[in-house]
Amino acid sequence: MSPGRIVKHYNRHDHLDHARLMGYKYGVHETHSNHSLTKSPVCQLLAMSTNTHSISTFDGGVLASIRQSIADFLRRCGLKYMDVTIDEAYHSECYQEAINRGFPMDGEYSIREYMDVGVAMASNAYTHLPDAARMWMCLFTAIATRIDDKVVRGEDMMDVYHFNERFVSCQPQGDPILNALDVILREIASLHSPLVSSLITVSTLNFMCANCLDFETQDMQISPKTPLYPEYSRLLGGLVDGYVLFIFPSMLPTPDYIQCMPDLRTVVNHTNDILSYYKEEMEGDNANYLSLMAASRTSTKQDALCELIEKTVQAHHNILECLRPGSEARDAYISFFEGYVKFHVALKRYKLKDIMAEMSSY
Repeated sequence: MSPGRIVKHYNRHDHLDHARLMGYKYGVHETHSNHSLTKSPVCQLLAMSTNTHSISTFDGGVLASIRQSIADFLRRCGLKYMDVTIDEAYHSECYQEAINRGFPMDGEYSIREYMDVGVAMASNAYTHLPDAARMWMCLFTAIATRIDDKVVRGEDMMDVYHFNERFVSCQPQGDPILNALDVILREIASLHSPLVSSLITVSTLNFMCANCLDFETQDMQISPKTPLYPEYSRLLGGLVDGYVLFIFPSMLPTPDYIQCMPDLRTVVNHTNDILSYYKEEMEGDNANYLSLMAASRTSTKQDALCELIEKTVQAHHNILECLRPGSEARDAYISFFEGYVKFHVALKRYKLKDIMAEMSSY
């Protein structure tokens, strides 16, 4: 969930970023809403703190400014200090379910170490859904995150290239983890309408294409003359439509929420990018969404962070204004958004305890 990817590449110290290593050309929505008219004072200070594309991990002042900026983002979205941990009882339940289904839990293709990601996603972001839907999301996220790591691990990608054609023709997949994805994806039809199931399936098949694209473009330089390419790559591989559509209970009519899809994509993708940034800068990681976005625009990462915060805050409030007050769709989104932040807090690799401490001091 990943969640970029909605999750960052797990073995690169992150989630399916859950994250696609590409970014996208961004900018604040043109709107009359007060939410986007003025850049946050914290972002103004952060932008003035440096003119370089990278931040030294030893620059404590800049890291403090990043913490303040992310804390400011959360406050502007109406969130307060939260302390979240992995639900161990639910983790045991999900782990046993994976074993019962015959999914690989040991050996080369094991999803064992990825179960924390699935549990954190299902038990925080999708708590408003029935048990069967949450279990599906947990297992789907764990499996997708493991597949997302194939490029990073340097594994043979041949079977990934053939996944989609084998899925469509109902042929066996090439390895146990791809078989697991095939099985779990076919179950989506029992959880959602034909239209929503199809959209989630298409999002997943695009995710598989994006893994192949990542493999073929590992050494490709990002050109400042093609600033929209990162956006294309991000949307192709982020599984964002799948995670967004799964927010809403299956009985809700699609017209109740479908017009919010562009803003929902922005919130899901870029909340992850914002919440990942502090950890990435501490580790000196420049192969991330914000770094590539800055490179594609020849701007600083600090400017990119602040622009992304403005855009995401605006999108969040657009959604709240679009969804009818008191409606089930609006309630589902509010539950998801708070839970999606909790998902990041629960996973220690995001180092958000520091951000939460920043918020508690206000």
